[in-house]
Amino acid sequence: MRPLEQLFDELDRTGKVSVNAKGYPTFVACDGHKYEAAPAIEGLIWHFEMWSIRHAKELPLQPLRDLYIALHYLVPIQERTIEGLRHALPILRRVIALGQRDDQGDLFHQTRIKIAMEAQA
Repeated sequence: MRPLEQLFDELDRTGKVSVNAKGYPTFVACDGHKYEAAPAIEGLIWHFEMWSIRHAKELPLQPLRDLYIALHYLVPIQERTIEGLRHALPILRRVIALGQRDDQGDLFHQTRIKIAMEAQA
């Protein structure tokens, strides 16, 4: 979650995000490498969607979806998306922080499977 929060902090503070040489928005992950932001955010969305289904609880994912769309299609990020993320990120952070280790690990594994399947489609 921290790389997403850093990307959001940069966006909120400066109105901009870092980009790679091709112009795609990036973030620095915990391993110190830069990755494209949109695919990583899409993976987080899938993770939280699976968590929502598994636990039968609604999560505020629309702002994250809106951010993904803006970064993926390189369109301006709307103020309502920023406001929505201010509300949603603490809730999503709690889901990760308070989740059972085995459950989070399984969700991560399931997300990786989904990513691999999407890549083959």
